[in-house]
Amino acid sequence: MTTDYFENLLKKPSLFLDEKTLDINYIPENLPHREKELTLLSQLFLTLITNPNSLSRKILITGRTGIGKTATVKLFGKMLIEASNKRDIQINYVHINCRKERTSYKVLIKIIHSMDKSFPKRGYSPQDLLEILTEYLNTHDLHLLIVLDELSYLIQKGGDLIYSLTRINDDMMNAQQRISIIGIVRDISCINSLDVSTMSTLQRNILKFENYTKKQIFDIMKYRTRISLKENAISDDILEMVAESVFKVGDIRYGLNLLWKASKFAESRNLKYINSECIRYGNQDLVSYSTQDAIKYLSIQKLIFLLSIIKILKKTEKSKISISEILSLYNILCENLGLKARSYSQLWNYLNEFEKENIIILIVKSEAIKGRKAFIEIQDIPLAKFEGIINQTLKSKGIRL
Repeated sequence: MTTDYFENLLKKPSLFLDEKTLDINYIPENLPHREKELTLLSQLFLTLITNPNSLSRKILITGRTGIGKTATVKLFGKMLIEASNKRDIQINYVHINCRKERTSYKVLIKIIHSMDKSFPKRGYSPQDLLEILTEYLNTHDLHLLIVLDELSYLIQKGGDLIYSLTRINDDMMNAQQRISIIGIVRDISCINSLDVSTMSTLQRNILKFENYTKKQIFDIMKYRTRISLKENAISDDILEMVAESVFKVGDIRYGLNLLWKASKFAESRNLKYINSECIRYGNQDLVSYSTQDAIKYLSIQKLIFLLSIIKILKKTEKSKISISEILSLYNILCENLGLKARSYSQLWNYLNEFEKENIIILIVKSEAIKGRKAFIEIQDIPLAKFEGIINQTLKSKGIRL
């Protein structure tokens, strides 16, 4: 009898409420900790609704990758269109990825196609397309908000199109202002190669996106799990592990991917909730090789101590443990191998070294009575796989457990 794999999977309970909300391209209704930027954009572009076509706005947004620039602008664009539609004001929004559309011609074709799908893709020069675009906007009484994402890739090809778009109505007295522009760049210095006039125009309004703090990343991950996963599918303790990983990488998209992978791993193991091992599994694609490389150069004593950490994490199923929980097993392993156990202070030095190599995460908490207490986490690789790597490394050094 043939096994129906789809039916078997469909019968299993799912951890997901809505899986698509963990997709990196999904734009949620709320963007925690980008409210300030959304408010500022709304204030800057309010004139497009209160006094249509009276002003042209040019804004430059800057900040490192993976901190919500594109998502914020897309959500803002959605809100702008909704507000204009309610008031019968004709505004179109088009989002261009200049890494994909790297020439003036491709950008202009993409813009025109966003309004007229039947427009032919060949047979026009960039100047022809600019004239066609202007005529189309005037004929249809439209204002167009163009978002040039990854703008630096277009600048590398020359700044002629950017100059033309920012100056499209300069030769017409009291002309209707039909085009506004938002440019998105990682590094503001990329505009230095533009002509002085264009650079001056873009520098009038610069909105810098700051990096997320660890707490903000936790809030973002918590919100996404609330709309994507069933209740109690993931705990705050595990979300803190996720936030720690994302903070190290600095890219929210990585966190969304990690949550999705961890959820899928949990489902494949028929788990009712996502545990720390699921997060380690999700993390392994990004950092496992760097971790393995660091392990190769550790001494036998350090490997034994690290192995003790892994064994206790596996046994207790905790996401983090204290050094005192490791000592008993570490001493037993040393005794079995005929090795002298290292002092507490030396083991503390080992922990600091492991942290510098990104093998562990060391969390130091202050306690009112006992002073400081250190907790150890491992996030970068599943524990079973990690244990196997260490055993293999010890074997290569002549140590068998």
